[in-house]
Amino acid sequence: MDCTIASASDKGLRKEENQDYLSYYDGPTHKNGLLLVLADGIGGRSGGGTASKIAVETLMEYFYSKKNINIPVVIKKGFKEANRVVVEKGDQDISLNGMGCTMNAVVLRDDKMYHNNVGDSRGYIISGDEISQFSTDHSFVSDLVKAGAITEEDALTHPERHVLTKAIGIDPKLPIETNKEYLQIENSQYILLCCDGLYGVVPDEEILDTVNTLKSPDDICKKLIEKANENGGPDNISLIVVRINNIGLVSNLKNKFKALMR
Repeated sequence: MDCTIASASDKGLRKEENQDYLSYYDGPTHKNGLLLVLADGIGGRSGGGTASKIAVETLMEYFYSKKNINIPVVIKKGFKEANRVVVEKGDQDISLNGMGCTMNAVVLRDDKMYHNNVGDSRGYIISGDEISQFSTDHSFVSDLVKAGAITEEDALTHPERHVLTKAIGIDPKLPIETNKEYLQIENSQYILLCCDGLYGVVPDEEILDTVNTLKSPDDICKKLIEKANENGGPDNISLIVVRINNIGLVSNLKNKFKALMR
């Protein structure tokens, strides 16, 4: 699979510290696939930036240390290991006690995308004129929306919209589900991982328009950070953008065959 990846991070206009952290595999083709991870330190807690860095690096190291992997299972175990290490570090250092973060991870292998997340950092697939969220928001307002108590529009301005129901580092027994579902990826699609410092102030429609106008992942990253700051930059802003250039001949033939069989 051939793809172009870019990332960017900015502390925003109202924060003194950037507590986000992101990373992705940047090397020769690896049999485990291409792992991309983004984390957002929990606001109001000491050590949010430390938690983000530890969680992301722990997951990256864990994932690439395994052989002959079942991707969904390894991602789940990697999240659990990241949570264990963050909790342990917080217990060892009183200045970091209670630190935590969100975390969103994607693995690309062949023509498939596997994913998992904790917290409210998001993942989007952008294909043509459509943008769709594939991650799950673990937040108080998300639960209210699912219950029909408020609308998605209400959630954008709800006073408790930043309250999380799950986070790395807060609960030593944090439940992590095995997300066995995968998404079929196609040529010319874009994958976006971002924190709420972006999607919370830049509407999905603007994100979609920026992607389709600029095309280049690097230009997209720069422009979206610029837009978030133009809209007030109330929080740290971080994102990873992947453009799928070519999933390969074999994968293309498989997809065409599946399309014919529908």
